Amino acid sequence: MPALTPRAILLGALVLLGLGVTAAVLLLVNFSGTEPRDRLDAIRTAATLLVGTGGAAALLLAARRQRAAELTLAVQRKAAADTAHDAAARRITELYLKAVEQLGSDKAAVRHGGLYALERVAQDNPDQRQTVINVICAYLRSPYTPPPERPVARRTGLSAAARRSTAADRVAARAAAARRISLTPPTPAVPPEQLRQEREVRLTAQRILTTHLCRPSSDKTADQLAHSRYWAEDYDLDLTGATLIDFHAANLTVRQATFTDVHFSGAAWFDRATFTGAAWFSEATFTGAAWFSEATFTSAAVFNEATFTSAARFNEATFTGAVWFDGATFTGDARFSKATFTGITVFNGATFTSDARFNEATFTGDAMFGGTTFIEAAQFNRVTFTSDAHFDEAAFTGDAHFDEAAFTGDAHFGEAAFSRAVRFSKAMFTGDAHFGEAAFTGNAHFDEAAFTGDAHFGEAAFSRAVRFSEAMFTGDAHFGEATFTGDAWFNGATFTRVAWFSKATFTRAAWFSRATFTGDAWFNEATFALAARFDGATFAAIALMRRAVAARVSVECVWPMGWTVDDPRLRTAVPGEAPGMLRLVPVPAVLAGV
Repeated sequence: MPALTPRAILLGALVLLGLGVTAAVLLLVNFSGTEPRDRLDAIRTAATLLVGTGGAAALLLAARRQRAAELTLAVQRKAAADTAHDAAARRITELYLKAVEQLGSDKAAVRHGGLYALERVAQDNPDQRQTVINVICAYLRSPYTPPPERPVARRTGLSAAARRSTAADRVAARAAAARRISLTPPTPAVPPEQLRQEREVRLTAQRILTTHLCRPSSDKTADQLAHSRYWAEDYDLDLTGATLIDFHAANLTVRQATFTDVHFSGAAWFDRATFTGAAWFSEATFTGAAWFSEATFTSAAVFNEATFTSAARFNEATFTGAVWFDGATFTGDARFSKATFTGITVFNGATFTSDARFNEATFTGDAMFGGTTFIEAAQFNRVTFTSDAHFDEAAFTGDAHFDEAAFTGDAHFGEAAFSRAVRFSKAMFTGDAHFGEAAFTGNAHFDEAAFTGDAHFGEAAFSRAVRFSEAMFTGDAHFGEATFTGDAWFNGATFTRVAWFSKATFTRAAWFSRATFTGDAWFNEATFALAARFDGATFAAIALMRRAVAARVSVECVWPMGWTVDDPRLRTAVPGEAPGMLRLVPVPAVLAGV
């Protein structure tokens, strides 16, 4: 409302006065010829109008003064509020600056006080919490060397090499040491007591973060905001390169978490943690057990080149985004049982020194284990691979278990090396299965496995017994140029389409009893060095064994109907065949020569 000026007030008064006088004059004129009593009433009415007009003007001015007073009061109140806000902001700034200054003190007690002062600032001022978190993270990122567990014995005297050296050698060594000392600035040694005090300060900083960023209850559906010390989940953590000691972060809930190159001294607990943004653990080192059971990674989870010195637990963890464990090293047991991987999962080049357990895990996106090394047992029992699974050039030094695993996409095991027993019993391959040039040094079990797509075992090497008993090959089965050094069992197997065993080598017994070949069966140029049994096998199409060879002693051999071992009396052996080996020929060829 605009302010009233004296001129405006005078003008308003004159207008009201004019209106009153005009009304009075009109009344007097209209009643001038009437009775005296009427004229007297007119005069009274005119006077009343004049007085009323003046009262209205006075009332208007009073209302205006009241409104002006209220506006003045509002302005004063706003100024007081702004002053109070500025005072609070200055007080917060002073507390913040003082706390930060305390963190730079050389006294542990003062640094403790600075951390607690920052905690109070964040607790009372929600808009300052991310800033306080950043300051505490920056403190933890500062260089730090944990104190030794026990004093190191100091050696005295000369070393064995020094005692064996000549006097001239010792003089030269001392001169070289003196030059190194003169060129290298001395590094002041930190007393162990100061290191231990700094350890306690850092533990306090860790506790402040985990106390306010970890859900009070493990139940994610509970009302966590009812707890005043919980700061909710919209905060970031950046602890790049920090040294964290026995980090208790179970139920942690943060947005983006950066633990790149972090050194976890002792165990690290991230059970039931929730990372709503990207989680970075690249090149992190876990010297103690790492617990991530039931953790939830909503965005990308990056563990490239991470080192797990002790046990690593990711049981029932949920990875919604991409997962990267490229080049990661697991020295202790690694367990991912019942974990869920929704996006692409990459373990290329990872090393599992101890047992690796992925039992009942689910991979919805591509699973990449190319070049991965499994030193001890690798367990993938009842695992579900919805997309492609890549284990090309993977090395399984221990037992490998894929029993009842389900491969919905293509399964790639090309050039993989299985040094000990491998089991794919009752596994289901809906897409193509690629085992070309794979090396099976131990026993291989594919009993009752189901291959819906094509099965490629071309040039695969089976050094010991291999079992495909009751296996079902719905697509083409390729075993061309495969080498079976141990017994090969295909009893009761079903080949719906083409079965290729051309140029395959069976060094020991080959068992195809009760096998069913619905499509063509190709055994051209195959080698059967010992017993071969096809008794009870069914060939619905063509069975070809051209230029296939078998051992002379074939009492235990049962060949497909229409094929037999060449009669040595016919002298039809092809020059250059291996000693003691004879060709397999159609039965009519043998009958014609008798």
